[in-house]
Amino acid sequence: MASLITQIKDLITPEQYDQYQAFYAEKHSAFINSGVMVADPRVNKNIESGGLLLNMPEFGRIEGTDQILKEDRSLKTGKISAKKQVAYVMYRGSGFAASELSAIVTGSKPRQEILRQLGDFTLENDQAILLSIMAGLFADSAGEDPAGALHESHLSDESKASAGIEANMILDAKQLLGTSAGKLTTLAMHSKTKTALQKQNTATKNYIPASESKVNFDTYLGYRVIEDDTLPVGGTQANPVFTTYLMAGASIGRNTATPEDMTTFEVDRDKAAGNDKLYTRRAIVMHPYGLSFEPEELSDFTPTNGDLANPVNWKKVREDKQIGLVALKHKL
Repeated sequence: MASLITQIKDLITPEQYDQYQAFYAEKHSAFINSGVMVADPRVNKNIESGGLLLNMPEFGRIEGTDQILKEDRSLKTGKISAKKQVAYVMYRGSGFAASELSAIVTGSKPRQEILRQLGDFTLENDQAILLSIMAGLFADSAGEDPAGALHESHLSDESKASAGIEANMILDAKQLLGTSAGKLTTLAMHSKTKTALQKQNTATKNYIPASESKVNFDTYLGYRVIEDDTLPVGGTQANPVFTTYLMAGASIGRNTATPEDMTTFEVDRDKAAGNDKLYTRRAIVMHPYGLSFEPEELSDFTPTNGDLANPVNWKKVREDKQIGLVALKHKL
């Protein structure tokens, strides 16, 4: 009988693995399907060429008022400030032992099952990266550490309100972006928050299930709803405080590509020990548009989730209304 590793080698090549990962993310990631996360082909090229840092230059707004034309008067010229967003390429990998693989391979569709489980594993890690970023952007100040870059401008704190979450709180939160609030398209919330809003629906009719909506998502107040139980829950067990995010389309960049010398999928066998192993590797950039990740020191070769969650590492680049991320802290 062929060994476990031989079976996997016959089933999946690195190229097939890469293609399936991209397909699986596009099909199953709610953040991609909702339009919150988008890919930029230019970033893919940078990842493929190797390296750690990406500099994304952009120009500030043109300001001032127009001038009165007069025959003997020259027009005055202003300056457009140049800015840049800095993002890091994160190199991540994982390993799985025979005990984790044998049950999969003995199933009726081993190739599909291996790829599906690895696809789920990758999406879970993607969401951990995203929520680490959001934690850093909206962090409270602690001791000598400053608050997150968006704490003062993009956070609506209703955690001390006598009532739990309701429609007016979400409307007040979106108003933080003023005339740019129309860019917000999506609500990311804990399942308990979703249930609380559904319970209110007998009176408000603000919650529309996916089966009745036109966008294949549940909607609330017209916003697509993403349900995720890994969203932050603070406070105490008796008095929990939840965080719901309002997010604009294309507010988060997500790119994966393969540098030339990276092997994304491989298997190995320790013959002496009789152990079969599978390894995956990837390079990913995930970045909130309008901000810059500028750490003084990293915990490892490339940023860890802890580095991403550290508010000291984030700097605001764009004006407030051009950053499509808002947080709402609330009770139920």
